[in-house]
Amino acid sequence: MTRHLLFFGLLTFSTLYALIRGGRPEQIGALTLFAGAWTSALMVKPAGSRFYQVETGILVTDVAIWGVLLWLSIRSTRFWPLWITALLGAEVLVHIGVLFAPGSDWAAYMTAAAMWSWIAQVLLLVATRRHCRRLRLWGADASWKS
Repeated sequence: MTRHLLFFGLLTFSTLYALIRGGRPEQIGALTLFAGAWTSALMVKPAGSRFYQVETGILVTDVAIWGVLLWLSIRSTRFWPLWITALLGAEVLVHIGVLFAPGSDWAAYMTAAAMWSWIAQVLLLVATRRHCRRLRLWGADASWKS
């Protein structure tokens, strides 16, 4: 339970930081990751049956988040969305792996599906900080490719 509280604390902090200090790509990414985390929390199966089979609701949510961040990778001038897209791709592969190995350990599945979200939040914090630095150094930071 403590791990969940810590994650949602990090999620809230990174989202607010990106919304207040980030450019439009950071804001879109933050809202997407925030909505995805809460949707995943709501879509998880009831206690006692979690992660014994593919978590379809979380898989669908992860694919949707992956799509938004892939679009952001293509359209924005930022490099960080590509990193998070790759992380989410690995997370989707974890779900697909359970389809092919249904007897997988539920704890390993849960951990492998969740760990990428922590890294994505840290990347968002670093990306927002770098955006602030570019603004301070150059006075502007173009968000979108022409």
